[in-house]
Amino acid sequence: MFELDIEMLKEQGLQLVDTAKKTAQDLADKGKNQLDLINQQARLSKAQRQLGALVYSLHKAGEENQPLVDKYIEAVAEVEKAIEEIKANMTPEEYMAAEAEAEEEDILPNEEEEEIEEEPVQLRGETKTCPVCKAEVDGDALFCNHCGAQL
Repeated sequence: MFELDIEMLKEQGLQLVDTAKKTAQDLADKGKNQLDLINQQARLSKAQRQLGALVYSLHKAGEENQPLVDKYIEAVAEVEKAIEEIKANMTPEEYMAAEAEAEEEDILPNEEEEEIEEEPVQLRGETKTCPVCKAEVDGDALFCNHCGAQL
């Protein structure tokens, strides 16, 4: 009879270990989803800024490069799709926690106070050379208007 009690205790201990392991895995998965969402939101913000800078740079130079703009729009769309896939695997509580953490880290824009970063104004006529295609571009350009390389 004493052996039976030990076997029963051993079985209950194994069940507790399995439950704890499953709970730990669930918590790790939730944390990974939240981290993935925050990382993708940061990527989206960066891709959107790059697209805006490219469009502005092209407009300012009086040039068009629709294939390059389309490439950047595609990159934004891919990140948005990845975000939607991550959200689909999250509970509403996980999503809200990730949003709150992203706001704390200033990854997402705060709608109440949106600041525009000012860059130093360069004199008109200044130019620089693209490191990729060696084309001359405006001194304040963020992207090459010819090959699209980030300057």
